[in-house]
Amino acid sequence: FSLFLNPSFQRLRYASAAVPSSARFSIHVKSKLFLKSKMGAGASAPGALEALPDPVTEAAALSLLGDCFDRADWETISGGTGQVKKETFIVTITVRNHAPSLRAWLEFWRIDELLEMLESLDVMSPTDLYLLEEKEIAKIGLKAVQQKHWQKAVSHSKYLEAIHFDKPPVPLHLWLESWRLHRLKKGLFDLGCDVKEDIIDLTDADSSTLGMKLLEERRWKQACAQLVKLIRAFNFNDNSRNSAPSLETWLLSLKLEELTDPLTMLGAYELADLGDLDDRELASLGLNKLQRKHWDMGMLQVLKAKKEAELDGKNDDATFRGWLESWRLLRLAPIMEEMGAYVQQDLLDLEPNEYSLLKMRPLEAKRFEGAMIALEEEFQQWA
Repeated sequence: FSLFLNPSFQRLRYASAAVPSSARFSIHVKSKLFLKSKMGAGASAPGALEALPDPVTEAAALSLLGDCFDRADWETISGGTGQVKKETFIVTITVRNHAPSLRAWLEFWRIDELLEMLESLDVMSPTDLYLLEEKEIAKIGLKAVQQKHWQKAVSHSKYLEAIHFDKPPVPLHLWLESWRLHRLKKGLFDLGCDVKEDIIDLTDADSSTLGMKLLEERRWKQACAQLVKLIRAFNFNDNSRNSAPSLETWLLSLKLEELTDPLTMLGAYELADLGDLDDRELASLGLNKLQRKHWDMGMLQVLKAKKEAELDGKNDDATFRGWLESWRLLRLAPIMEEMGAYVQQDLLDLEPNEYSLLKMRPLEAKRFEGAMIALEEEFQQWA
């Protein structure tokens, strides 16, 4: 219940993408500590929160939360009255379920001092916690009080898995690259932005110092609008004109950067290449169970990258240069780059009355118009 106690609540960190249950990597864990840690009966059932009495009594809270019930948090929100307004109780639970980062979630359970150790064990999100084995827990060396908080955290971890609520972090560099705004990274860092949620605090005057090109500025406005929706829904944007990240950024976001060399030796150079790995090749990477879980989650972006490679309006040329060459428009590449167009879909932000900015020759203009029609049709079908 640490809504009012947690300092991270007012500052969202690393909001992330929702992952459907079909992409999850499940594993049976035999730890006795995990087996006795559980949420209250029926807590994960649809409508469980709505079925609570109003006000919520301590007995009702205990029945719902089971091992997740925290005495200190209950006393904070109940004020010693023994009951809490139903609306307040539900909001508190909802915020707890939507921790914006692993650090924030650990702070909820007052074990954030374990962050560094857990990250060294490849823990990235709350639902990773219950997948740890006893020998790995032993490395942590839990103290008496930490063990009590740990059992509550494990119980909550299993509950989040039961309701299919696992959101790996989406860092700033991944978000910028998906919007083809990675050129702005240094400028944002100089302004004090180290996570994407910081962007909300920027004024128009702040943004003007980033030196955005014409099409970058348009994507920036779209991205910022989507970011607000992201924070409200705790979900990564799904705009169909976004770009899948590079392989390097994808690996970094999942803390799998040590796979760069092995994947290169297998011939994987772009994110879409990962979709061609078979079971034997995947096994050769030697992933542990948490790394495999994160890999499976990230495969959704791989599938998006493969689909994006087909959205070019001409002959399935995956690269921007290949697309321009196929339409015999390569001469325009420097002008497009100067405008902030780095992939095909960036051109969709140009208005028809702005095509003249490309300084095309008569026949180039005709081919460009045909290219734009084909590109628009493909993206409309995908959307």
